[in-house]
Amino acid sequence: MNKSKFFKVAGAAAMKAQQDKSFFDKVKAFFRMVSAFRKKQYKPELSNLIFGFLSVLYIVSPIDILPEALLGPFGLIDDFGILMFGMKYFDKEVINFLQWESNHKKYEHVEDAKIIR
Repeated sequence: MNKSKFFKVAGAAAMKAQQDKSFFDKVKAFFRMVSAFRKKQYKPELSNLIFGFLSVLYIVSPIDILPEALLGPFGLIDDFGILMFGMKYFDKEVINFLQWESNHKKYEHVEDAKIIR
């Protein structure tokens, strides 16, 4: 695959992501999830976060299985694959969070009750 074809495919994928409103809703939900986690309101599934963050760490690290410096755009193939792998786990956790959030909002105004005998 030559450079121009690769960037056309990448550009088309980026345009599709911009048109997909649910993508942006999930990005916003991800930041709400991080906020709820920091406030100790939400406990995410640890494996989803570990795989997601490890994939991001791989992408930003200078260590590469297929280095771009030697292989040019073909070196991006492993980064793209790892990115998709990590996004799958982040997506799974965001869906879990959205379910938790919808249940949490139902009972938002409910306070603990005392049992009176």
